[in-house]
Amino acid sequence: MLFHGGQVSADEVTSELPELPATSWAVLGILSFDSELSGYDVKRWADQSLAFFYWAPSQSQIYTELRRLERLGLATSRVEQTHAAKSRRLYSITSLGRRVIRRWADEVPPEPVVLKHSHILRLWAAHNGDLDRLRASLRAYRDQALRTADAAEAHARGAQRESAWRFSGIALEWSERFSRDEAARIDWLLERLDA
Repeated sequence: MLFHGGQVSADEVTSELPELPATSWAVLGILSFDSELSGYDVKRWADQSLAFFYWAPSQSQIYTELRRLERLGLATSRVEQTHAAKSRRLYSITSLGRRVIRRWADEVPPEPVVLKHSHILRLWAAHNGDLDRLRASLRAYRDQALRTADAAEAHARGAQRESAWRFSGIALEWSERFSRDEAARIDWLLERLDA
């Protein structure tokens, strides 16, 4: 039985995993770091990690997924009173959620990587446009890739503070290398355009 809108028993987890979108798995993965997090905190974690190698969901997507995970029994929440008139909802992973994400990590094959590179699409159709504009666009993209690499490197160093963040840190190191490699490929491309 696949997961549906109601609570799920532990026995159901042993048979099939829920059909969840990638955003759900990403949010559940963030909750798996053993911290109670608000939706705002989840967004910050996504921006400081997922954004470098996958994507960072919007704030509204995060809240939608948190509610879905809670409805499925994979997460739980509580309201924390921060001030007399202010409160925030904190979410944490449940033991069921931990079992489900472990199975997802171990058993579900990754989706194929789909490359949709808008700069290369423009190169492909460059006979229709201005070559100087293409060069300028590629240089700006290269510079952004280097800034992204620097940011990923800084977050990877930050991940070294906590042993639980070890694999997240390695993913960020990969992201840094990917962005630096991308910048080098764009330099190669610019040389080819000038040849």
